[in-house]
Amino acid sequence: MAAPRPGPPLEPVSSRLKASLIHPNRGGVLNGLSYSPDGQRIIAGDYPGGVIQVWDAPTGEQLTRVETGYAKRGSSEYFSLTPDWRTVYVSRGKRQHSRFEREGKEMIRWEFDGDVRAWDLATGELRETFTHTPPRNILTMGLSPDASSFLTGDEISGDYELGMGAKWAATLWDVETHQPRPLPDGLEPYGCFSPDSKTIAMSFLDDDGYATAIKLFDVALAEEKLSIPITGDDSWAYVEAFSPDERLIVGHLQAFPKRNEWQDWQSTLKVWDAASGQELASFPAEGKECGFTGITFSPDGRVLAAATWRGEKARLYLFDVESLRLLHAIDLAEKAIVRDPVFSPDGRWLAAITQVVPDDPRNPDPNPEDLPQPRIHLLDVASGEVRETLFAPPGIATCACFSPDGQTLATTGQGKVLLWDLTAPPGALNALGGN
Repeated sequence: MAAPRPGPPLEPVSSRLKASLIHPNRGGVLNGLSYSPDGQRIIAGDYPGGVIQVWDAPTGEQLTRVETGYAKRGSSEYFSLTPDWRTVYVSRGKRQHSRFEREGKEMIRWEFDGDVRAWDLATGELRETFTHTPPRNILTMGLSPDASSFLTGDEISGDYELGMGAKWAATLWDVETHQPRPLPDGLEPYGCFSPDSKTIAMSFLDDDGYATAIKLFDVALAEEKLSIPITGDDSWAYVEAFSPDERLIVGHLQAFPKRNEWQDWQSTLKVWDAASGQELASFPAEGKECGFTGITFSPDGRVLAAATWRGEKARLYLFDVESLRLLHAIDLAEKAIVRDPVFSPDGRWLAAITQVVPDDPRNPDPNPEDLPQPRIHLLDVASGEVRETLFAPPGIATCACFSPDGQTLATTGQGKVLLWDLTAPPGALNALGGN
């Protein structure tokens, strides 16, 4: 007789599950899920395994496999795809260090190597490489919407006092010429491109790592064109999105009443005018140590969605963009992680994944089989109501995306992509007594 399965009891998987696409790493946690614009292909990569797989969406056949190499990177969203689905960009870095003493001080010498590599998505072959001179460790990489430029966040080799991190830098790269364009010192190595790819917004930091401004740069010239001051308590600032019409910038601040005391903080969602830098709206999170994540606009730009993390409740907020007022605050689960919500192509529906993952420092990598199953909440955007909740198979679910026709929802599972049939609208199966 088989031993009973450990962990929480299983809930029946929703009958909307119609297919599973198996990744080469059958136990891997998948990220970077996306449909091609014509809906014929699906892509996802395992992290930290570095295997990017493309499937034929209608048949589930494995098409191209890109072996980028196992690596711990600055983000699990480690690859960037061009809009034409011809090229995928992947950053990598290598670091080594040695200790020594100088003038009575303990020092550390960091030596870095790294690059950004471009792979042909049809053949899986390496096509070109972008490298600093001398090489740097690439912490992060982000591609512009038109794929003409990308931003890297870098670490620079050198000698540093023990306990001090290596110097950060940010570089804009021209894809056609391979020309790097360095940005000023003091920028956080993350940025957000405008939809037209002409502007990038980044946080500017003081010597202690707190944000003093949001700076906008002209991508072609790598020159600053606007600075938005951050005032009040010492904060970390994150720029998350431009509105589709490029009028607004949305981000959030994580403010600390006492400098270098991080056990007490307050997060606030901020909206700025992209032309003038004027603050237009401010929405504090409900409760301390509760931050915002998954900030995204609907396809028509009329609704802004944001989720919370680390709070008592997994909550989703919907805002009216024109009036900048809160429309709905929806509680999805208790003490659960909310993955980035995604809108359907017509903007009518929103899908959000929640999963309870115990915050146990003694076990930072729990067995996925021991976790409660992921739940996929399907919401009516107009009413803010959860019309249906799908139970996924056991595993860690990190992201979701709709097919271009809105008839299928894809979500990541353990070593597989799950395809959910949405030809019947959310709530229809509940009315028929299904699940």
